[in-house]
Amino acid sequence: MKKITILIASVMLIFCDANSQGILNKIKVYFNHPVDNSFSTAVNAKYVPHGILDTIAAYINRAKYTVDIAQYDYTAYKTDTIADIATAVNNAYKRGVKVRWLHDSSASNVGLSLLSAGIPRFGSPPVGGIYNIMHNKFVIIDAWDSLHAIVSDGSEDWSPEMNDFDYNNEVFIQSKVLARAFTNEFNIMWGDTTHGAGPNKTNSKFGTTKPNSGTHKFTVAGSEVELYFSPSDTCNTHVIKTINAAKTDLYCGMYDFTQTQYSTPFVNQGKAGIYTGCVLDQYSSGSTAYTALSAIANFAEYTGTYIYHNKFIIVDPSNPCGNPMVLTGSMNWTAAGYNQNDENIIIIHNDTIANLYLQSFAKDIEVIGGKTLTKQSGKGCTVGLNNIEEISTHLDIFPNPSNGHTTISYTLSSDENVTIEVYTIMGQKVSVLADGKRLDAGTYSFTFNSPCAGVYIVKVQDGVNSFTKKIVSVN
Repeated sequence: MKKITILIASVMLIFCDANSQGILNKIKVYFNHPVDNSFSTAVNAKYVPHGILDTIAAYINRAKYTVDIAQYDYTAYKTDTIADIATAVNNAYKRGVKVRWLHDSSASNVGLSLLSAGIPRFGSPPVGGIYNIMHNKFVIIDAWDSLHAIVSDGSEDWSPEMNDFDYNNEVFIQSKVLARAFTNEFNIMWGDTTHGAGPNKTNSKFGTTKPNSGTHKFTVAGSEVELYFSPSDTCNTHVIKTINAAKTDLYCGMYDFTQTQYSTPFVNQGKAGIYTGCVLDQYSSGSTAYTALSAIANFAEYTGTYIYHNKFIIVDPSNPCGNPMVLTGSMNWTAAGYNQNDENIIIIHNDTIANLYLQSFAKDIEVIGGKTLTKQSGKGCTVGLNNIEEISTHLDIFPNPSNGHTTISYTLSSDENVTIEVYTIMGQKVSVLADGKRLDAGTYSFTFNSPCAGVYIVKVQDGVNSFTKKIVSVN
């Protein structure tokens, strides 16, 4: 046996920023209902009972310079734990942090009475005409701090019911460029680009009066993140594009779903052989879109005491060789959502984040609908993360999963030119084990030391064979 040992040096730092550990250092996701970690590929999703708003408060407590809040409704009283948000904001204000609070004028927002009198706040225009509501739910912390800028976004309004009982998700992203993009949108509605004493009501713009928010695509820890606001950024087209991108499996969790422009491509994907699943709240039952989705095999309707308030799509979480992604944010899939309301959608292209949402969705559909999802293996991926099998007598990878040290063994039955390369999920080449030179017939052994936990793709090509295989590293 000819043994060749390949150690990765200069490429390690490139990979660490793009794999699961790199992304989880920059993007954190939380769910307020139990998750199914049996669907985990490497990283377990986090279930934080009663804890999403506690987490937001904890981030606000760390703020050094600025806090901008755009929240549809804040329902809190002195006696409940949701008042921790107001306490964190008041404490930030006392220590000199500049705070601005944007809210919807048609919602109760009784929690605003808990804020210090000096904190500037501004309500959106009254509902009427072509304007509906300011339905965003995002927080921007220290947007101009290059190292510590944070944005939180998700589905949750701030109330005891939303935090403790309704189904919601929240994502926290550390990125100065993304934080500034959110800040730009905030400033458009606030009417002022500085953290002054208060809003400029003359210059503020809401709904259809807003301009396009500007930059929409960003890179966070090596993964693409897209950001769009309604109604200026044609969010509906990006929802449709996301649905149509699925190649293996496709899931949605939605509170209000009435638009056939979304349900039709979703159902068509199922008819084309894509494995689909959907959980909807009873709130939108009766709509044509709802009726169409209720016919798919993996469908569940939430009819409980509270509400299923998530708003997400998961694309190809079982196909890391493709383009796994999650679309989430504040926007319900209604005409008002993309035509009238101030909303946002955020699309994260990353297999780890997609898998975290799958773990949540799998538990949701089990609890709500009594259905168990079938684990899928990606088209174009030769094996699934939880079902590692040998795909060819020519190629063997062991152990797999590994603790970071993997042996790749390849057998040639004849003399051939051989190329063996290792890539990240995002298509970033991290190692060349065989560089296309002619090798004699025989078995060759390569040692691959992964710098971080995550999924790698090994691509092999010789004069006879061409295939890929995954390496799962849990170091």
